[in-house]
Amino acid sequence: MKTKKLKVGTFMGHMQKMRTLHGFTLSKTGHDQNMKVPRHEHENPYISLLLFGIYHEESKISEYDMKPGSSLFRPKGFEHKNEIGTENSFCFNIEIEKELPDKGHYSKVSNHIRFERNNLELLKIFYAFQDDFSDELLTLTVEENLYHLFQHQHSENATGRAFWVENIKKEIRRYPEKTYRLDEVAWSLHIHPNYFVRKFKEKTGFTFGEFLLRQRVSRGADLMLHSSKSLTEIASECGFYDQSHFIRHFKRFFGTTPFRYRAIVKG
Repeated sequence: MKTKKLKVGTFMGHMQKMRTLHGFTLSKTGHDQNMKVPRHEHENPYISLLLFGIYHEESKISEYDMKPGSSLFRPKGFEHKNEIGTENSFCFNIEIEKELPDKGHYSKVSNHIRFERNNLELLKIFYAFQDDFSDELLTLTVEENLYHLFQHQHSENATGRAFWVENIKKEIRRYPEKTYRLDEVAWSLHIHPNYFVRKFKEKTGFTFGEFLLRQRVSRGADLMLHSSKSLTEIASECGFYDQSHFIRHFKRFFGTTPFRYRAIVKG
């Protein structure tokens, strides 16, 4: 079957909303349950964040089962096909038509990238899109957060293998509510705390504390979108002392309260 070539702002689904900016096209698209999306490619590189539903993606080099919060960067001309699950799915898409200040990031990426689930930079952009920021402010939000997104990804890819770092990251992502003491984590790995601190920052781009806080806020953002739990319940489930601590750190990352975030992204 011939590969479909899709122009800017065109997706194989139902367009829910679209914003055209200088250098970026943002859109929210929906796909019907059990829909089979034939092999296709896009004119520009883009990122797709799955908001609701599940789907299976297949390309010549990879296969993924995508769940809510999952996101992929697909370079220009990346051929892939999808099969939607048993529920309707909705995606937030960022098509990139311009260079970021550091050309060592996405512009030189020739392969796809699978980002961590509920990535904060992408969630910030989605919030700004849903909240109808002005063109100027939305463009700045996109540029700033994409820059940091690819910068962090570049850090992870540029420092070689460190399997213990990956294992710790997986542990924190799975159990962000746990109490972690840096020295105890380091010694449990038979690593000196000073080496742990230096290597973790080198490999991730974050200090251990920063990474842990990001995962807790990320889990909170996911629960705000996909559950009806109270802020007190969410704060406890994410490892915050209480609701006020959750609100303070959430506002630090998103620039808004969890109450408003939930209203906007679910709107």
